[in-house]
Amino acid sequence: MLFTADTVLKPHDKPNRMVFFELHRGDGPTMIGMMRDDLLKLPGRGASRIRDALARGEALTVWQYALRKTEDGSYQEVPERQIELGAADAPRVTFGASIRLPDD
Repeated sequence: MLFTADTVLKPHDKPNRMVFFELHRGDGPTMIGMMRDDLLKLPGRGASRIRDALARGEALTVWQYALRKTEDGSYQEVPERQIELGAADAPRVTFGASIRLPDD
């Protein structure tokens, strides 16, 4: 069997995807997301990557998500706008996010 250097030496690329977190500021948690490739550039694991970067004084731009009702009556999380996180947000970020459906 013959392998090329590219096959042996190049790691399998994972697709870049959004990684979700919760930001606990204001009335309730807000779902935020950061692209996996951007997140992996920060040292640490999970939400500590974001918290530690913010604690060091780095400002981070993330996507804020909103819950929208679709035509078929289901709900979908969609990117709403980009927001900047600062040092004060460091303790307010947790890994993972929960979707809370409104009471209809």
